[in-house]
Amino acid sequence: MSTGVLHLQCRAYPLHHRTPTTSLDAFTVPGHGELQPVLGSLRSLAYNPDITVELDMTGMIRPAVALPGVEVVACHARVLAAGTILVVYALRHEQDLRALNLLELDALDADINRVLRETDAPILSAVLSAAVNSGLLRSIALRPDLAVAGPSSPIDRRSARYNAHFVGQDPPWQPDSRVPAVSSGPDCRILLPYTYAWDRDPDTALAELLTMTEPTDIAVAQQSLLAGALIAGRWVLGDLAHAHPANTGVHAFRRFLDGLWADFHHLDSYRVESSQAHRASYLAARQTIGLDDTQERADKLLGYVSSSLLAAASERAEALDTRLNRVAAALTVVSAASFGLDIAVFVLPQVSLWTKIAVVVGLLGMATSGLVAAMLPGALRRSFQRRDATEAPAGPNGPSGPNGPAPVSTVVAAAGAGVAAAGAAAAAVGAAAIEAVTAPTALPATAVGPTGTVGTVEGGGGAAPGAAGDASGVPQQPGQSSGS
Repeated sequence: MSTGVLHLQCRAYPLHHRTPTTSLDAFTVPGHGELQPVLGSLRSLAYNPDITVELDMTGMIRPAVALPGVEVVACHARVLAAGTILVVYALRHEQDLRALNLLELDALDADINRVLRETDAPILSAVLSAAVNSGLLRSIALRPDLAVAGPSSPIDRRSARYNAHFVGQDPPWQPDSRVPAVSSGPDCRILLPYTYAWDRDPDTALAELLTMTEPTDIAVAQQSLLAGALIAGRWVLGDLAHAHPANTGVHAFRRFLDGLWADFHHLDSYRVESSQAHRASYLAARQTIGLDDTQERADKLLGYVSSSLLAAASERAEALDTRLNRVAAALTVVSAASFGLDIAVFVLPQVSLWTKIAVVVGLLGMATSGLVAAMLPGALRRSFQRRDATEAPAGPNGPSGPNGPAPVSTVVAAAGAGVAAAGAAAAAVGAAAIEAVTAPTALPATAVGPTGTVGTVEGGGGAAPGAAGDASGVPQQPGQSSGS
């Protein structure tokens, strides 16, 4: 099957991995067979060659792909040292691609890419999982919402970007009028952003064709890295906006950003490490796909995300300080109650059992009310915050409107005031109990009569010592409590 045009598609998946090149043992992909990694390199570099690991997946992909009129010539995965994997398809078509205009060619390429992405997703997931288990890929740092776990291995389809290459002698297509005028490298013609025509014999060895397309594929790999950064930044901001900072792994996100920028600038060194001819293609592709603009937007978004994460951390630290202050206040109340009990025991060594019970109950009540006053407002505030986070506002006349429940701060303040009143009442109980303890042991009052005779006047008109009375000595009515 040959129409004089070879169709190449190169997808870039950002993984931010580290790949050791000391051991390249074959590994088994469950249900798909065995893969043998082969050491390679980016051969378009003029200085400091960059190591790659090549995987030939043609035997796994070809039986699974069903594209009428399309033959899968080869499918290779190129594991770059810069934390990115390039998946390259070589396709041949029954129809003559030269007869298609540029828009029809672009539509055909998009349809084929959609079918391939849907078909190879489970296979690529299995290959990635097997590569991780075998140790070929290590230290993967992905977006916070992705994780490496068996069959759910992270094939980041949302961040992946791809190039389309049409290789043929004297390609008939001309660049679209919207493509800026740039000076591309030899044999390269930029038809559309991410779409290229190459004036080269389509029967050339695939390794040489991949070297030819490396500059544009490096640019799309950088674009996929920045796309992942934008998606991750929006995800983190969404969590913070909905008051779910606990779901945002700050350290995982930091590792992701560190890996992202390390890999991006590793690939960015291509502009100074590549040969002159390939560098021209790289710079032209970079300008056409708007890589610099994407980098600027990613910088701004990630800077805002960093500020929001810092503010969320400050808010959590403030909440922790408030809780520690409440704990300290509670411990102070308990210590005061214990100290008061020690004083009562020292001052009143000989009292009746009921008096001791009254003193202990009063002090325990005061301590309990103090503890409740210190801890209840925080618990109520957290409860209302959780409720407000799960309930959406229903408009000005709904639950959050003027006729709805009071704001959280008002409810918490009212609760605190009520608890404080309860604490004051308990304190009054304790004080009354102490006064009651001292009343029975007081000496009888003396009065001087008209004749100068000193007489004894019993409190309460001769009532026996120990009669019920409040702290001022006024007799109480039945049913009246000393704390009212």
